[in-house]
Amino acid sequence: MPSKLTVTNISGGDSFTMVPDHCIVGVDIRLTDVVDDNTAAKLIHHAITVLDSSFPAPRPTTMDIVVSWPPFLLGRDDQPAAALTAGTRAAGIDVEPKVAGPSNIGNLLAAQGIPATAGFGLSYRGLHGIDESVDLSDLPAVQVAYHHAVLSLLGVPL
Repeated sequence: MPSKLTVTNISGGDSFTMVPDHCIVGVDIRLTDVVDDNTAAKLIHHAITVLDSSFPAPRPTTMDIVVSWPPFLLGRDDQPAAALTAGTRAAGIDVEPKVAGPSNIGNLLAAQGIPATAGFGLSYRGLHGIDESVDLSDLPAVQVAYHHAVLSLLGVPL
């Protein structure tokens, strides 16, 4: 998957009567088997160079790395993902596993040796927008899939 710089937050100044003297832009880049932390840093430095040349300011832009989680990739038989995939089949849902990102808590958990998956859910539109919504008609089937997965992980015969 190609590297992608995602802006996660923007802040600057703390009073409505002041012109901000700085701006903080939070970004996220998914680290993968082909995009390591050095490649990600180069991508950010390139974006900074473009920004500074396009919008000159009294001071150059600086970068601080706050946190970095290593990439991880689940195999088809890795739990809990395999149990959830089996649960979707049992519920009659056609789901193809895919990469979740830009990053998620799974990266942090995997770094600690804790198996994780991003899971799946209801069909949606307007993700993280003011018009975000889900299709509740699929809720019973999704519940069956997760129920099946949990029973499987607990060793309950199905």
